[in-house]
Amino acid sequence: MRCDLCAEKPCREGNACSSCDAAALYADAEDRRMMRAASEVEAEYYGEVNRIEEIILFSRKMGYKKLGLSFCSGLAEEAAKIAHILENYFEIESVNCKVCGVPKSEMGAMESDKVGKISCNPIEQAEMLNKAGTELNLLLGLCVGHDAIFIKHSQAPVVPLAAKDRMLAHNPLGAVYCSAIYKRMLKEAEEARAEKEGAQEK
Repeated sequence: MRCDLCAEKPCREGNACSSCDAAALYADAEDRRMMRAASEVEAEYYGEVNRIEEIILFSRKMGYKKLGLSFCSGLAEEAAKIAHILENYFEIESVNCKVCGVPKSEMGAMESDKVGKISCNPIEQAEMLNKAGTELNLLLGLCVGHDAIFIKHSQAPVVPLAAKDRMLAHNPLGAVYCSAIYKRMLKEAEEARAEKEGAQEK
């Protein structure tokens, strides 16, 4: 499917362009409970709360008592401020990306003068929150790839709080909203496609 190419989006009105039994996908009681809580927050507070507040509202509706915060060490200050808010509602467990301090040489990770010699450790972050028994884990600025590994190993559901984008103040969609950046990326993408097609013809 390529829903991004559909201009009409009939599914918004319940007119599906493909046959499926969506309700059957939510046979699991916990999935249905999460869907219900998410839809209640959306319906009650649409456009009135920020993402941190939305997480609080959702978590309270779910009855969560303990939340995990998996954060990039470069966002330690932001993590502390967020945890300071959240701890008024929940028990908080937080783990920074450099936990256990494993050298990159031992992890087979590439080294660079731009970053430190200690590797991020997303599996350990997930394991520590698993052992702590967190009911929902929040992702704050893990690197691309490290976030995927964390999500893979987290036993609790994961909600991205903020996606890392060092260039755009952690606002990845800024690349789409800023015409200059978007045009540059589009040009590079078109060049990459031409190069790929040229290689296939040989």
